[in-house]
Amino acid sequence: RKQSCAPDAELLKRRARFECVPASVLAGRGSLPTPAVVEKSIRLGGAEDAEVAALRRAAQRLRGPIELDLLIAEGTCAAAEAAGEGDSARRRQDLYRALVQSWREAGYLKEPEEHQKPRSALGGVDYVTQTDESYGRDVGCLVPLMLAREPKSSADPFSLGMAETEAAVRALEEHGVVLLRSILGHAEIQALRERLHLQISALDRGRKGSAFPPVREYDAALLQADEPDLEAVQSTPGRRHFYLRGRALEDVVSGVQAGAVPLVWAHLARAAEAAGLPAGARLYVSEVQLLVTDPCAVDQFWHVDNTAPGLTLFVPLTDVPQDLGPTLFLPGSHRLLAEVPGSPGIVSRVGSFFSAFFGNDGVVVGSMAAGDALIYDARLVHRGAANRKYDRARVALVFRYDFDRPPGVGILGTQLFSWTGNTLAVIQRFYASLPGPARAGTP
Repeated sequence: RKQSCAPDAELLKRRARFECVPASVLAGRGSLPTPAVVEKSIRLGGAEDAEVAALRRAAQRLRGPIELDLLIAEGTCAAAEAAGEGDSARRRQDLYRALVQSWREAGYLKEPEEHQKPRSALGGVDYVTQTDESYGRDVGCLVPLMLAREPKSSADPFSLGMAETEAAVRALEEHGVVLLRSILGHAEIQALRERLHLQISALDRGRKGSAFPPVREYDAALLQADEPDLEAVQSTPGRRHFYLRGRALEDVVSGVQAGAVPLVWAHLARAAEAAGLPAGARLYVSEVQLLVTDPCAVDQFWHVDNTAPGLTLFVPLTDVPQDLGPTLFLPGSHRLLAEVPGSPGIVSRVGSFFSAFFGNDGVVVGSMAAGDALIYDARLVHRGAANRKYDRARVALVFRYDFDRPPGVGILGTQLFSWTGNTLAVIQRFYASLPGPARAGTP
């Protein structure tokens, strides 16, 4: 098979990488509408001032796929205009009238001003088990808006155009992971590093090279001065997780998600339908955390974030080379748990898994620069690699989106996924060692 169908040695860079650019640039190219165009179209569809404000509240609270609806509507309008099909203004009006009516029937245009959070948001630490009962549950987190943001907003998030979003969805379905280059701009990265107290040594500050100097060690004392009851949870030796949901720091980092929101909805709407989730299944932000991989942190075990449809957004604030604890992925392994859109059944799942799994020459390594983003399916088997640096730390933000409370498995299931990951990784290494087709110009 390897001789007839050569795998890709750098899947993330060659087949699953997408470049984010500022929304204002995308609008200038005609790849994404401006907020003013979107708001005007919604009003053209019959929405009143109060209804437009309610719609934005509903979108922020993830009441439904409003951002996806807008993405599809604008894509339809753009395709019709490119094909020169009739009266584009009339088509846009008819399209948005139908859209506004569907939103009205769903109750999005009557979203109250007061945010009624789920009861699980009130859960705290169980004094018997010492576990946080709200972990992984819906606590009513808000997300920033991309397409539906206010025209007066000064925010100019980096994102993908409509065509690139569709391509990224296809790559996510096939491989289970995509790399978004530059989802954060330089100024935003710097502001986050300062606000989250990433300390830089004087020696590193004066060196040339990366736009963002490395962090030798992350001291959480200043962060905990802002949030006195914020404690680190250690998953494996050298990995500290600071859970930010429901805290003041959540508002500080929430804007990181803006450029990814349309892609999150576009993928998860299809994934939920393929998995047979009920129509009323609600998407929510299940996790917001600051993840610190300290110097000499050990390898994680192979695992999945959830056995149900979901996505993880990983955005480092430091560069992540191969020796600084990058995330490793087994491409296509999400297919072992996920139904294939349009081709349900175990045979289709296994066939699509092997196609994606052997499409990469070795385990996929998530090397990336500060401000890039990895988005991967919650069912994809992955792990954090060891940090082989004794004087460098990796600092990243992690957001997770789920329909059901993660992880969806107990201790036995977790161990099973770990064994499965070990076995598949051995197979990948063996497959990578096999000779491939001769390259052009070689004897």
